[in-house]
Amino acid sequence: MSVIGTVLLNSVSNFYSDEFYAQMTDELSEDSLLVSELVSALSSATYAEEMSNILDSYSGMLGIDRYRDYFILNMNGEMLSGSDMSQEGTMELTGNVIAAMQRLPSARNAYGSTYFDYALYLTNGAQECILYIKDTQGEMQQLSWILFSIVLQSLFFGMVIAVVLSFFLARAISRPIQTLTKGAQLVASGEFSHTIENHSDDEIGTLTDTFNDMKTALKNTIDEVDGERQKLRTVFSYLKDAVVAFTNDGKVLHINQSAMEFFGKSYDKNFDLERMLDLLNISFTDEEISAMQKGRSKDVFSENGIVFHDKVLNSTKVVDVSFGEIKYVKENKTQIGFITVLHDVTNRYELDKSRREFVANVSHELRTPLTSIKGACETVRSDAEMPEDMRDYFLGMASDECDRMTRIVTDLLTLSRLDNNRTRWNIESFSIEDAVKHICDVLRVDADAHNHELSMFINGHLPNITADKERIAQVIINIISNAIKYTPDGGKIDVFLDAYDKFITVSVRDTGVGIPEADIDHLFERFYRVEKSRTSETGGTGLGLAIAKEIIVAHGGNIKIKSKLGAGTLVCIVLPVETALKAEQ
Repeated sequence: MSVIGTVLLNSVSNFYSDEFYAQMTDELSEDSLLVSELVSALSSATYAEEMSNILDSYSGMLGIDRYRDYFILNMNGEMLSGSDMSQEGTMELTGNVIAAMQRLPSARNAYGSTYFDYALYLTNGAQECILYIKDTQGEMQQLSWILFSIVLQSLFFGMVIAVVLSFFLARAISRPIQTLTKGAQLVASGEFSHTIENHSDDEIGTLTDTFNDMKTALKNTIDEVDGERQKLRTVFSYLKDAVVAFTNDGKVLHINQSAMEFFGKSYDKNFDLERMLDLLNISFTDEEISAMQKGRSKDVFSENGIVFHDKVLNSTKVVDVSFGEIKYVKENKTQIGFITVLHDVTNRYELDKSRREFVANVSHELRTPLTSIKGACETVRSDAEMPEDMRDYFLGMASDECDRMTRIVTDLLTLSRLDNNRTRWNIESFSIEDAVKHICDVLRVDADAHNHELSMFINGHLPNITADKERIAQVIINIISNAIKYTPDGGKIDVFLDAYDKFITVSVRDTGVGIPEADIDHLFERFYRVEKSRTSETGGTGLGLAIAKEIIVAHGGNIKIKSKLGAGTLVCIVLPVETALKAEQ
């Protein structure tokens, strides 16, 4: 509108200027009637008045009005007559007036002039004057102002309309962008469930669809990463081996629950690589530590890392320690750290120790009767004239030692079958009450021989159980026999039978010598005997309780011992009504 207004105003100015000079040129040409009459009027003594009258009659043709005046000037530029005598004495000598005074033709005004004027030199040979017509451009200025007002009003209303339209257009553009911005903020905060609605097919609509696709892809990627992280966390959590990851400066990057439990009280807020190495008595040189911290672990580790075997922690655990590299991101940079896996081999050492002790015990248990048998045989052979009663004594001793060896071998075979699940079970349903009564009746003779009081107590109704009757009887006989054997003469032995839902218990309580607290946890170990309170005369092979434990556990039950030195012993056998071995038969 500003450009149009400027062009329009310039066009109006040019139109008035062209129209003025065209009119002056046409009406005041040399051969025009008006010029002829004006030249003729110069002959009169009052030519100025006559010329004024002539011009008044031609005022319409010359466009004389309140904005345009004519003046008759002498050759000095002084006004002789005119349509506006108020300017007498104040007439400005314009360029065209000066040109006419020099008898030159009139020219156009310069661009930007505030008036139009035209000066014509007139002469009849004897008299001369100047006809000067001046237009103040008032009409043009008035029209220009009207046009300017119209343009200004149009511009104002156009701007108002443009602002209103721009507001709606801006809302139409900015609202989707604001929605996209809000969606981006939600995505940045971790909210991926919000979907941006698209209501257009333009570039913003395409951008919205692309953003939704990007959000979905990003969510899937993050879900996948979270899933992998969760799987890794789960693996770490349930991993039995202790795993600790360290940064390149030795700080704990990750530690699983097994590692926390493994180090126990040694793990605290100050725990780091150096602390762990001290606990495990592992040492690296300063050069090796510097190389590891600088990411040159290959200078220290082999391709598969490095392993330290048989390291002792807190004098109670034996571990194998594996070191390797691990990459992690810190401050958007990939760093090289260390991962340590500690494999507890304490059980393996205990197993090896048990095997060595087992071999030593077997060797000892077999060597003793073999030595006795050999000694008896050599004695009999060395004395051909030995009395018959002494010969029978030595041969009886050899026979007893052979029986002892047979019992040891039988017990060992029984344990071997139990260990390898090769025992042949004879599962049947029977009354545990009747079975225990029968056992008590059989062992009462032995109890009476030691002046023991053997009693049986039944609490409530006892259901029949399914189990290997012979094996269960073997266990109960072993327990009651031990009570009789290790109770001083004149003691009391009580057998209790109780029913608890799906289990029954057989408890044997005696008033014997008791068992030291330190030995209770070892009673079910093979060949273990409490020698201080149980002499070699009363001691057995040390396999009875181990066999009893294996039989009861195989049935799905348990056996427990409570004892106090000098205050007797309580052995409790827990048996399920339905044995766990039933499904195997």
